[in-house]
Amino acid sequence: MVDYDYWEKQGISPLFPEVDLDRPEQRRLAGKILIIGGNKNAFFTVANAMQVADKIGAGEVRVLMPSSVKGQVPSTPEVYFAQSEKGSGAFGKEAVSEMLVQADWADTVVLIGDVGKNAETTVALADFLRKCMKPVFITRDAVDAIIPEVADWSLLREAETCLLLTLPQLQRMLRTMYYPKVVTLSMPMNQLVETLHKFTLSFGMTIVTFHDGQIIVAQSGNVITQPISDTDWTQLTLWDGSLLVRAALAQQWNPAIETYKCFAAALL
Repeated sequence: MVDYDYWEKQGISPLFPEVDLDRPEQRRLAGKILIIGGNKNAFFTVANAMQVADKIGAGEVRVLMPSSVKGQVPSTPEVYFAQSEKGSGAFGKEAVSEMLVQADWADTVVLIGDVGKNAETTVALADFLRKCMKPVFITRDAVDAIIPEVADWSLLREAETCLLLTLPQLQRMLRTMYYPKVVTLSMPMNQLVETLHKFTLSFGMTIVTFHDGQIIVAQSGNVITQPISDTDWTQLTLWDGSLLVRAALAQQWNPAIETYKCFAAALL
């Protein structure tokens, strides 16, 4: 039997109890999080992520949405807008400058999704990822938007990049990067774990996905698997943005601990 010394399995007890999931007592130590997403027809996920961040205990939360949603969302000091494109009303190329200004304020950035599918938004988000020096957590259709130019921005980023993505999204990303291993929906778990082990040794990303009843977290060659049945998450709530925000805050509160350990802790 092959000994996968890089593969750890988490059950109902945390593998990394040293990860502190409690909000720091001082608000200024609880961190600043920026949530980016939305288009003129969809921004519920953005609003939900903001509420989750507040509830969990982020020190400060800001939201950045395209200007096309002005008038559809409440006007509050925490909500900012950037230039939208004319089609779906998602972020346009000129939105990058405002994204970078807001990211400079934040400790962590979450690309939460609802960004639609158009070439201009893809260009904007890729440009943002190339220039942003803060940790970025990405999920939902924001993953689809950044995949076309992943081979470009991923080589230039030095800050942490964490992707919570479906297996088909992972499949497309590896294909776009001409990665020599193919991910399939029917592959055995040990083969997927080995692929993520090798991929994350080569590319500086944290990858979180779901396959065969298991949540899989991989970073720097280390892989954690977690039965979803041993958590409070479901195959629906896994993708609603709450988990990504929880993991992003866990990383903020435990800056000396690797992201994959913070994500594994956030699952329980």
